[in-house]
Amino acid sequence: MVPWGSGGNWKALFVAGYYDGKPASGPGGQSWVTNAHGYAGNSVTAHDMAVMRLQDPLGSWLGYFGFRGYDDHWEGGSYWHLVGYPTAITAERPSWQGGIHVIDDDEDGDGQELEHHGDDTGGDSGGPFFGFWDDGPYMIGTVSGYEEIGGFLGIGSEDNNIVAGGPALNGICNYARQNWP
Repeated sequence: MVPWGSGGNWKALFVAGYYDGKPASGPGGQSWVTNAHGYAGNSVTAHDMAVMRLQDPLGSWLGYFGFRGYDDHWEGGSYWHLVGYPTAITAERPSWQGGIHVIDDDEDGDGQELEHHGDDTGGDSGGPFFGFWDDGPYMIGTVSGYEEIGGFLGIGSEDNNIVAGGPALNGICNYARQNWP
């Protein structure tokens, strides 16, 4: 999570494939975050996302996610995966779930709230929500949280997990690619 409004007095170490205290990719699979770009102050919304610039970029040797906007034709298909951060399930190992389907999407300006019933936890916030295509993995959003909307006597109530995505995700990813070498 980006500590927006902290005046720059923060630091974060990104560890690729963190597993039992080490990068699963081996030595060198970590880098300090130098800055971030995103939607400050948003929580559990279609805009709850950010990209972070690494001091030593890792994508050239580890690979990276592409990104795509969500297409309504994918609704109901169990195509999606999420990866969470350590402490979500165990102290030193990430969480993972595959075979998730999006049950609904809500537009919010240039963002989308993608609703699902995947098994995410608070520690998964900011993690990628992605699928695989022939040319690699693509994110369609980042894990944001959940919403509870009560109905009358249980009729019409929702209890869905939320992924932030849509053109807003494409916008911040394009910003990073164009402004951060």
